[in-house]
Amino acid sequence: MPPIVCIVGKSGSGKTRLLEGLIAELKRRGYRLAAVKHTDHLLELDQPGKDSWRLIQAGSDAAVISTPQKLGLIRTVSQDSSLEELSRLIGGDFDIILAEGFRHGSAPKIEVYRKELGEDLLCSQQQLLAIVSDEPLDVAVPRYSADDFQGLADFIEQSFLAGGKEEDMALFVNGASVPLSPFPREFIAKTLVGMISALHDVGEVRSLDIWLRRKS
Repeated sequence: MPPIVCIVGKSGSGKTRLLEGLIAELKRRGYRLAAVKHTDHLLELDQPGKDSWRLIQAGSDAAVISTPQKLGLIRTVSQDSSLEELSRLIGGDFDIILAEGFRHGSAPKIEVYRKELGEDLLCSQQQLLAIVSDEPLDVAVPRYSADDFQGLADFIEQSFLAGGKEEDMALFVNGASVPLSPFPREFIAKTLVGMISALHDVGEVRSLDIWLRRKS
């Protein structure tokens, strides 16, 4: 799956502005990006009377609206989704996922800091990739100014995008991400690619998605 970088910070720190600037700069460099925003507020994407709202009200647990230009998914959930679960929905056809929020997750984080919002940082230095602030801070991570989108994009590019991985793989069991060490990752990938490649008219396997649901 694509690498994930979280932009975190206190309310009013400028997280969305930074995310917009980074997306524009990385897009200019030719990368394909996906953006995810976390909020604790109730978000009504399917407005009353709209087709998706009517389908959910009728009892469907998910509604997809598809057009030649855009695809929208509305799905009822029982709990907050993790970034790993969301990355599975987004899919692997992107170079990187930039997320706003998710400060309690395990993904690497860049914190936007403004002294007037409080002198404490949200994240420990062990969690941080970098700090975005126009004020000097005694931290052992790179610091970028709030307008230095190019410099921060350089840092992200060098840290996550330079060279890229020849092979990437993610495993989900019962909807939960399962971490894989190098040996099982390589074993599963080679076994699956070998078996699928032997099928008639498959050709070269550049990507592979398998979905399995066992009936009780």
